[in-house]
Amino acid sequence: MKLSLTGIGATLTERDDYTTVRDLVPGGPASLSGKLKIGDRIVGVAQGETGPMVDIRGWRQDDAVALIRGPADTVVRLEILPASTGAEAASKLVTLIRKKISLEDQAAKQKIISVRDGSVTRKIGVISLPGFYEDFEARRRGDTDFKSATRDVARLLAELKKENVDSVLLDLRNNGGGSLSEAIELTGLFVGKGPVVQQRDAKGDLMVGTSTNSKPIWNGPLGVLINHGSASASEIFAAAIQDYGRGLVIGTQSFGKGTVQGVIDLDRIAKNGKPKYGELKLTVAQFFRINGGTTQLRGVVPDIVFPSVADPENFGETSYTNALPWVEVTPANYAQSSDLTAVLPALQKRHANRIKDDREFQYLNEDLAEFQSLREKNKISLNQIERRNEQKMQESREAAREAARNSDKSGNKSVKAGSAGGAKVKGRKSPTRDDGLQADERSLETQIAEEKADKDADDFLLIEAANILSDEIALRNTQPRLVAEIKPFSSVTSP
Repeated sequence: MKLSLTGIGATLTERDDYTTVRDLVPGGPASLSGKLKIGDRIVGVAQGETGPMVDIRGWRQDDAVALIRGPADTVVRLEILPASTGAEAASKLVTLIRKKISLEDQAAKQKIISVRDGSVTRKIGVISLPGFYEDFEARRRGDTDFKSATRDVARLLAELKKENVDSVLLDLRNNGGGSLSEAIELTGLFVGKGPVVQQRDAKGDLMVGTSTNSKPIWNGPLGVLINHGSASASEIFAAAIQDYGRGLVIGTQSFGKGTVQGVIDLDRIAKNGKPKYGELKLTVAQFFRINGGTTQLRGVVPDIVFPSVADPENFGETSYTNALPWVEVTPANYAQSSDLTAVLPALQKRHANRIKDDREFQYLNEDLAEFQSLREKNKISLNQIERRNEQKMQESREAAREAARNSDKSGNKSVKAGSAGGAKVKGRKSPTRDDGLQADERSLETQIAEEKADKDADDFLLIEAANILSDEIALRNTQPRLVAEIKPFSSVTSP
């Protein structure tokens, strides 16, 4: 939540019962020491210059991390098995001094996508927000420069304004939530003062969370991009933008988490001097949209829906057997800023026309069909020849796709993005490809290289979302009656 921690500056993973170095934070103690490498295994941890070495082989990763982290400027000693050696090799000792590590890679970032529509080029400002972070302690202390998602987004909006962007797109894909107050304040940047979310506790009392911004700092066209990994605070924000009619919600149905949990320390209740009973997490409240519905189970359904590879039976609130049901409450007292329902059919038609010939969307739909087929199968062949043939077919398909993409790169370099064209996209890995290995059996170096390639690849879903926002601007200019403001809702008193 603070986007910072104190430790050695290494990302760790669990592989073959070893706590393994997966990445090093630039400028962190581990990176600056030059003594730790990706793939090194931490087998022991000791505190200070003389503390006893604790063997952590086979430990849960979070327990190992808790031992390695600690207060700033304190010493931690690590017993390391180098990546290039076997389990029986001699270990080495690495001594590090913990420091404060800034997690800037998890902060909000902005970029601009240029979309060409005929002779017109429009600039879509994209703000990627991985989480609703907030440094609660610094804020309580009265620090004027405390870390906050809303403050960072406000700064990025100011930068995009200077660039004269035509529309703004908030990318909340895989944003699992965070601070409720940040979700409320962030909504206020786009709608001004007004209700954002309703929260009902176990007693049935309903409280309305309200943005206090006197006016929005961005009142231009807006889009919100979500997927099945967008949860909690992300859903509160997207739902409020949708309920106000303030912007387009694009992507796939969100996670569906509309509940609030609290953690009870059982040892504190029992007044134990040492940990014995652990903690109990209880659901203590439920979130509701300002229109009276809830994000529980159903999540937020986008205005423009993209194909999804997510399996609701295995991921999302609906996958939990004890999930609370979907219910409604009385709507809050609010007024829509505009009505986008009239423009949706035209936008959906343009979107459908654009993607029907888009190769990446075709590939995605092929993958989804195969993925669905695999889900429905209740048997699998143990015949080696048959399995190898299946693998060869997958590899041949991927090779053909890469050849087609490379042909594009060496051929026509000017590919339009907009209502009349598509956008060129680099390669991406098929979600159904099966290499026969478990996640922890793959080479760490290969896994990291694949992730980097995926990260460097052009994001065709993001590009299409930008195209949709460009279409909206075109409709505003050519058919203003479709996006005209409507009369506010009749007053509804909040309970």
